[in-house]
Amino acid sequence: MKALITGARGWLGKAVTEVVAAEHDVRTFDLITPDIPTEPSDAEVDFEPGSVTDYLGVRAAAEGQNAVIHAAVRSTLAHGHYSVGEAEPFDVNVRGTFNVLEAARHAGAGRVVLITSAETHVEHAPGEKVSADSPYMGRPDDIYDLTKHLQEEVAAWFAGVYSMDIVALRLGDIVDVSLGRSKWGEDDWIRSLAEDAWIDRYDVGRACLGALALKPGGYRRYHLVGAPGAREVFDVERAEADLGLRFTTEFDRRPGGERD
Repeated sequence: MKALITGARGWLGKAVTEVVAAEHDVRTFDLITPDIPTEPSDAEVDFEPGSVTDYLGVRAAAEGQNAVIHAAVRSTLAHGHYSVGEAEPFDVNVRGTFNVLEAARHAGAGRVVLITSAETHVEHAPGEKVSADSPYMGRPDDIYDLTKHLQEEVAAWFAGVYSMDIVALRLGDIVDVSLGRSKWGEDDWIRSLAEDAWIDRYDVGRACLGALALKPGGYRRYHLVGAPGAREVFDVERAEADLGLRFTTEFDRRPGGERD
């Protein structure tokens, strides 16, 4: 299979690229900019520089691809909210998602995997698991949450109107268990583990492989939260069963800086 990965040079994109490129022909698409830290992979891939806000650029990158994994997101240098009045979160996260899905449709890509978000930071009623049918709303004061909600709305529209096959993966806080850190460092690693909110970034890559192998089924959502306590809140067993993976749960809980 030929697969395009957007946002491939980011914290998550690096892991997804390495895992998927081990089994498929991968073309990556991402910005080249000095003001945003990148983590390019050593995997042998075809790299196309560009922004998801540029429809023609995305469409050119999607040509000839059987699938698209959309992991691009408006990046931040710290774990926090976008600021009110910023245009980029909506431009990248929402319009960018429209551009990617429209490009995938014109390219005839048979599968789109959309990286979105799980509501690990939202209080849920006890005893009621968050399922694939649960709408993602987020917190009312969080612009990031709003853009992730709108991403899902755009994806559902494409699936309904054009009968596209789209798999949305709702992720917890993305960490690297081998490094003992998150994108934002060791302090955020400690917070994510304490809140049972994490998912290992290489597990996300393996979930993407599983999503690419699914039989056609329209628009589907899966929760990816590896923390054992998440099983009491999210329907993660369904994700493991359908996507053919087991979340990594056994590892050194210490931050990377405290390890030998």
